[in-house]
Amino acid sequence: MSHPAHRYSFENQLELNLRRLNVAGQGILLAVSGGRDSMALLHGMIGLRDVLQIPQIMVAHLDHGLRGEAGLHDAELVRAVCKSLDVPIVIAGCGAGQLELASRGSLEEAARIARYEFLQTTAQQHGTPLIATAHHAADQAETVLHNILRGTGLRGLRGIPERRRLSDTVELIRPMLTIQDEAISSFVQQHNIVFAADATNHDNKFTRNRIRHELLPLLAKDFNPGVQDSIVRLAEQTQELLQSLDAVADLLLSEAVLERTLAHCRLDARKLAQHPEPIVRHALTVLWIQQKWSRKKMSRDHWHRLAAMLLDPSSSSIDLPGRIHGEIRGNLLLLECRL
Repeated sequence: MSHPAHRYSFENQLELNLRRLNVAGQGILLAVSGGRDSMALLHGMIGLRDVLQIPQIMVAHLDHGLRGEAGLHDAELVRAVCKSLDVPIVIAGCGAGQLELASRGSLEEAARIARYEFLQTTAQQHGTPLIATAHHAADQAETVLHNILRGTGLRGLRGIPERRRLSDTVELIRPMLTIQDEAISSFVQQHNIVFAADATNHDNKFTRNRIRHELLPLLAKDFNPGVQDSIVRLAEQTQELLQSLDAVADLLLSEAVLERTLAHCRLDARKLAQHPEPIVRHALTVLWIQQKWSRKKMSRDHWHRLAAMLLDPSSSSIDLPGRIHGEIRGNLLLLECRL
């Protein structure tokens, strides 16, 4: 999956990644903000449309309503470029103050949720099976570092997944995830691609921007010039490992889960206890994902204590974040989400 990014042009890397993602014959909805990266994706995809036999390319643009006139300008720029390229476009906007009300302390997270809901809805309405975003190698390196700084397990080391199913009919892909900044800049300059500059990308009150503008350059200058490549490779290797672990976890859960609803699960504790504790812990995280139970406040200690209950009958119950109650009753592990 990895390849030295500097050896290939932007178009070559994009084509290689799209072929690996098996996009041929499928319609694609492009998430285009108007910034450099998404405009490069738009022009790159148009150039590859015939080569990859893509029957339909559409663009979706969401104005989050956070940047006033600048946001309106971005929308108009994307509209004009799409018109010149003869690409259909869907533009939507969030109402004034809408995101602030939904943010619950994190405006960035509220904006992200609104964006993906809009993209998924648009793709479903137009029968487009794929959504492509312009996340690239620098975004991947920043995400992995950000997760490490906050404290992370394997899923955080994976960073941004290259593909993710959003529904039965829609899948999200990120075909630029291995492409370096330099290749994108070179492509944009070579083709005189116009794009909008977002001032918030240089606002160092956001941790992600400080990682991009301060931490990564420092690591490259003082420790390893190829640090970004190294982090991207680590993310790829972690993703491969996680896919293997997830397959093992799925098999284990298919044997151990006796009954489940949205609010509770009944599992055969003996089947779980036959496996090494790290595998059991991973299977439990997969179960949480399947149940759509929140893992945000589940610490390493919580997962350890839950798995340990299977081997130590003296600790027969546990209360976990997200109002989850776990209990050993005979040979059963009972998990309940108490709403």
